Amino acid sequence: MKQLSRTTLPILLVTIAVLLSLSAVASAQEITGSIIGTVKDVNGSAIKGATVTITDAATKQVTRNATTDDDGSFSARDLPVSSYTVTVEAPNFKRHVENNVHVDVGHRRPVDVTLEVGSVAEVVTVESSPLTVELATPTVSTTISGEQARELSLNNRNWVQLITLAPGVSNDLADQVYVGTTNPAGQANTINISVNGARSAQNTYTVDGSDVTDRGSNITIQAYPSVDSIAEFKVLRSLFAAESGRSGGGQINVVTRGGGEQFHGSFYEFVRNDKLNANDFISNRNPNPPFGRESNGKAKRTPFRYNDYGLTLSGPVWVPFFGEGGKSFGKASRTYFFFSEEQRKDRRYPLLTAPAGVPDLNMRQGIFPIDICLSAFTAATTGAAPCTNVLPAGTPLASKVAINPVAQQYLSFIYNKLPAPTDAVTRALVYPARGVFDFRQEIFRVDHGFSDKLSVYYRYEND
Repeated sequence: MKQLSRTTLPILLVTIAVLLSLSAVASAQEITGSIIGTVKDVNGSAIKGATVTITDAATKQVTRNATTDDDGSFSARDLPVSSYTVTVEAPNFKRHVENNVHVDVGHRRPVDVTLEVGSVAEVVTVESSPLTVELATPTVSTTISGEQARELSLNNRNWVQLITLAPGVSNDLADQVYVGTTNPAGQANTINISVNGARSAQNTYTVDGSDVTDRGSNITIQAYPSVDSIAEFKVLRSLFAAESGRSGGGQINVVTRGGGEQFHGSFYEFVRNDKLNANDFISNRNPNPPFGRESNGKAKRTPFRYNDYGLTLSGPVWVPFFGEGGKSFGKASRTYFFFSEEQRKDRRYPLLTAPAGVPDLNMRQGIFPIDICLSAFTAATTGAAPCTNVLPAGTPLASKVAINPVAQQYLSFIYNKLPAPTDAVTRALVYPARGVFDFRQEIFRVDHGFSDKLSVYYRYEND
């Protein structure tokens, strides 16, 4: 094998790194936004060389610096989803501060500033409108903010239901209590959502730009971030950009939350219980309700216990001699964390929909309802010889032959622990079996800004 030279090896490594970065960009959804705008004076003339400083409202860190060009235009790309403060300064003009400039995922937020003549020490502060019309792209989309996801009523804390709030979306979603590709009953947790009339299998789901669509069926997804960990998500419905057009239906991109300069936390619990429910029509009409009757004669409700609880914690991290933070608590940190944990305890008693055939109590004692031939199997089945040893119906097997010890163990440890058949004729068993489903999820995210040109984040999710 030919050995690589010292000159060839770095070139090869750089080439591999570039190819990997290009493939990552090609396969990932956009997870950031941009701020674009112009700076002019009161007469409408462009102001060249104005300084534009963009500060993250949550972390109080300068995220981008820009300078206006000959046309007075500026742009700041690849901004994480957040609210920003835009400060514009130019000689002989008052300083302009635009607060509450919110940038959504994939959004090009326009900020057009008019500077007034005066001293830079004078400040003009404007509260920006949180809602703007998207004019920079033909893509039709709907954005659901993290606050909406947390505050809107959801009977199961499953963010997938909120997709149906977008125009042009129809669905056939069930209760969707369980998350993951399958549920304890062995059924697939299909997401039957149609965007603009496309098939349910023609949607793409991403979390922080990574594809989580189950590429076997295309109608289940493999990651369900907790509602409290979502910063926002966007539903793209038509006229997609190049990085989004992998499916003919909708493109749903979820972006997770990060931390800020202040510590924040929350704790919650949601409860569903049969004591809070009315009984169903069929059980009330059944002369023999599956769970019996109350003392007042009413049919008992199907037992159901569902507890969904969790917590979140976020804030700054002071790392000694790393970036600008850590040297003293008086200095701002450039590292922030977010942690979320959610647990679900589900106890319900569904009736088995497919009856199982089990031996009745007599058969478990070796007493059969028909005559049994105890002769050699081949002789009894081939007709070579008549059956000479018959166990008459209703006669215990032990009176004729000894029961095999292995078979006796199977009877003792398996069949004798099953309830008797509910149908005496077919020996079918329909029994209210208890369904137990426990779910736990942790999400941990760390963001660090090295400068106003370089920032990184790491997210870990464990289900």
